[in-house]
Amino acid sequence: MKKIATIFLLLILPAVLSAAEVKIKGTILKVDKTENRFVLKTERGEETFETTKSTKGIEHAKEGAKVTVVFSEKDGLPKVSEISRD
Repeated sequence: MKKIATIFLLLILPAVLSAAEVKIKGTILKVDKTENRFVLKTERGEETFETTKSTKGIEHAKEGAKVTVVFSEKDGLPKVSEISRD
C-alpha cells in the first residue's frame, strides 16, 4: 500500500507544483498582441509570457511599464493570470 501511495505522489506532485502561481516583477520590453505574448525584463533576464482572454490587468501590458506578473506554467509556457502596475 505504501508503494502505491509513493508512486501516486511521484506522479501527481509535478502537476501540482506546475499549477502553482508565481509572482515576478519586471519591465515590459516588447508586446506582441497578435501572439498574445510579451517579453519581461526581470532580475533573471528576459522572459516571454503568454496572456489569455482571462488575464486580468491586460491594459497594463505596455512597453516600458514596470509591472508585477502573476503566472503559472501550463503546457510548458508561463500563462499570465494577472498584470498589475508597480
